[in-house]
Amino acid sequence: MSKFTDIEIFEILKKAIANRFLEENSAQSTNISDWKGQEIVVFQEDLFNRTKSTVSEKWFYTYFKSDFKKLPRIDMLNLLSQYCG
Repeated sequence: MSKFTDIEIFEILKKAIANRFLEENSAQSTNISDWKGQEIVVFQEDLFNRTKSTVSEKWFYTYFKSDFKKLPRIDMLNLLSQYCG
């Protein structure tokens, strides 16, 4: 039986976030780590429209664009899960 690490599960969540975003928006890449500039702004707006909360651009870069090996706080994980439905 395969057991995922927390980081692997976060990677799965990031893919789900990208898929949810791309249902109604466009981006140069399906990989959230490749998003920049206007794509990040549109994601922040979409996140706010769906959850009434948002993440800063610094937060986005820290957790989505780098190889940061620490998980976000649980409230942020819950927010992102809520975004995915």
